[in-house]
Amino acid sequence: MTMEFVTKKAPIVQNSQRTYKRSLNLHIALLVVALASVVVKAFVTVPDDAGFTALDQAFKAFMMLAVGAFASVLIELVYSLFEGTVSKFEQYKAYVEPISTGLLIAMLLPTITPIYVLLLAVFVGVFAGKLVYGGYGFYIFNPALVGALFAKLSFKAQLVVDGTPLILFKDSMNGASYTFNSIWPLIVGNYEAIAIGSTSVLILFLAFIYLCVTRVIDLRIAFTYLISIVLITVVVGYINDFNLSFSLINLLVGLTAFSAVFLISEPVSTPTSRETKMIYAAVVAVIMMAVRILGTQTEGLIFAILFGNMITPFLNRTVKRSDAKSFLTTLILLVIVVVGLAFVIGNVLKNGGIA
Repeated sequence: MTMEFVTKKAPIVQNSQRTYKRSLNLHIALLVVALASVVVKAFVTVPDDAGFTALDQAFKAFMMLAVGAFASVLIELVYSLFEGTVSKFEQYKAYVEPISTGLLIAMLLPTITPIYVLLLAVFVGVFAGKLVYGGYGFYIFNPALVGALFAKLSFKAQLVVDGTPLILFKDSMNGASYTFNSIWPLIVGNYEAIAIGSTSVLILFLAFIYLCVTRVIDLRIAFTYLISIVLITVVVGYINDFNLSFSLINLLVGLTAFSAVFLISEPVSTPTSRETKMIYAAVVAVIMMAVRILGTQTEGLIFAILFGNMITPFLNRTVKRSDAKSFLTTLILLVIVVVGLAFVIGNVLKNGGIA
């Protein structure tokens, strides 16, 4: 008796021309946001007693982006050399994915990240998270998130950033004083950021529009994700007597907007049907907010999306057909479940469940 193993490329790589066009548009948007993030860093207000200036922060951010992109390309070039496919790098087309992956890993880390930590993160993300599975179109987990998670877990002490709006608001839930004076600094990115990608919401919004027009972002995933966050923060805020700033902070800072633009709709590691896309996005939002509100981690996004990647095969197997009735049923059930879980999270927090 013989066994046959059949491998097929993921749906995203069945049409190479369409795949490259999507990757190129994402690449362009990512380059623009990356460079804009460097400029924003140059104007961020730093504490008077800080041992660095805003220009120092901007230069470090630029160095991280350049090193991340270069390291990612180098790893793929070396891998291709041993594989005998290095000739594909004769055109810029082959550099688009490696550069984007390296930029994403760098943008998921704070500017205080040591360069050697960034290099290790890129190696783990590109090699262990992408190449060992067969490269683009084959991997299970988003490679950029794999690399960033490795860095955050393995070098936690070196990546601690104090004074971010999320941390300050979380401390205020434990009784510390925190006054939310103006929304403008959060919109333009003038605050201590947990990652380079946590930058001006205005810039990210423009990138979001561009990627929507070019049909890169899956609106079903992005809007389900954002609306779920709004529902959760409104319910939790109502139960715990938080004002509107609770919802605004969770939407405008951290990696919420960045993930809505560049991470949540990543096509290879996300589900395929309308219903599964919405379920996936709601799961990511609930886990992220549960970690932010009840856990010891400040952000929660990386864990949430990787968990969503993990259950994607199950979701794809479970939903066999998609029609108007199943879509409407899924939508109603998701609203009920998300609001119900928000009530649970809110009541746990109210009763002293925050870590």
